[in-house]
Amino acid sequence: MIPGEVREFFSSQFGKSLLVKGKPGTGKTTFVFGVLDEVCSEGNCIYISPRIDKSSEYGKYPWIEGDFTNNEDFLRMLASRIKVIWDSSESKPVIVVDSIDSLSIATTRSADWESNKFELERLLFDFSRKVNADLIMITEQTGVTSLDYLVDGVVFLDIAEISERDIRKINLLKMRGVELSQSRYPFTLDGGKFNSFEPFTVSYPEQTQVPQPFHDPIESKISTGIRDFDSILGGGYQKGSFNLFEITSGVGDSFYSLLLPTFINHLNMGRGLLSMPTEGTSVETEKRMISPFTGENHFHGQFVGFEIRDLKGRIPTYIEPFSGNIYKDMDIFHKVKNDVMRQYGSPILDYIGLDSMEYNYGWENIGSIIGQIASITKTTENVVLAVTKYGQRITETVAHMATTHWKFENVDKTLVMYGVVPKTGIFAVKMEFISGYPQISLIPMK
Repeated sequence: MIPGEVREFFSSQFGKSLLVKGKPGTGKTTFVFGVLDEVCSEGNCIYISPRIDKSSEYGKYPWIEGDFTNNEDFLRMLASRIKVIWDSSESKPVIVVDSIDSLSIATTRSADWESNKFELERLLFDFSRKVNADLIMITEQTGVTSLDYLVDGVVFLDIAEISERDIRKINLLKMRGVELSQSRYPFTLDGGKFNSFEPFTVSYPEQTQVPQPFHDPIESKISTGIRDFDSILGGGYQKGSFNLFEITSGVGDSFYSLLLPTFINHLNMGRGLLSMPTEGTSVETEKRMISPFTGENHFHGQFVGFEIRDLKGRIPTYIEPFSGNIYKDMDIFHKVKNDVMRQYGSPILDYIGLDSMEYNYGWENIGSIIGQIASITKTTENVVLAVTKYGQRITETVAHMATTHWKFENVDKTLVMYGVVPKTGIFAVKMEFISGYPQISLIPMK
């Protein structure tokens, strides 16, 4: 999927010119064919590339053929092909030059191909305006040239780095006539297709459904409730594991989307879930997010949330109140956990917001407690999902205890995650409610 601004850019009834820039290997050609897939449904495009074999996968688009050695011969061939398009289609033609640099070399016998390039650019620009055609030109020259000022749009494709991992970005430098809601999008070339990512959003459906649970792929693991994540983990969370999720600045609560299917799946499997929510999320909020996809029969009894409460107030049956004294509260936690295990068996899933623990009990008091929880868990079939947030002192300490360690970041409004342990590439997180319940896709950022 190409960015919506690019789609809108080419929706004009008048021909537009777009310059696509970037170093070799950044995905320029794949991006252009992503554009053509959307704007050339009637075969109204012409693809020109002296450097790519016509027998390649790009050969599905009409090519300029012939042995042209000067600009005039080339334009005559182009004009004849444009006439065929206008005679057979109501859609405006789209001319793609991949690349303007290689075409400039092909259309001159002179060693001074750069002078010819300047002339060819002018001729193509004037020609496309006269025949009302869209013109897309690819170049590997990344600096600003005179062409940047002539064309209606400029996009720049680049490869950035996050924690020694590459991530591709498309920068919309200029889109004449289009209001830019944002100027940068991360994208992937996974599967050989250009796919950019819209800002991550969560919108609950009006009609919800209780999904069929994913059964554990193998005996030693529990399913995450997400097929892609199960595959990455080799079958799901290891029984007896302590799994750390590190949330960086700017992510907010969107990380919860990856955990929600796990909670839902675990409850729908008839298992127990204990939750000490992160700061800014209450147990009652978690109920509103989880119970529509489990039904009340799977929620009550199987789910117990913990938070510091005034005992004088009304407390829902699914909340176990904490006092604020860490030792008394941990006694309550372990007693409730044993009760739930006796009723529902193993594995129990513990969700722990380490930011709320650090805030309520102090960093110096929780290190040994978390270490004890991690150690005990690894001797059982239970699973812990622990969350730390940006700036927490406990993160480094807990990271050494973790069976797996995952990191979430906000990249130009797209939620991405990657494994620290095990080390993985970057995945874009996409959430949908197509069937009335949350479904997560983890798309490799290749």
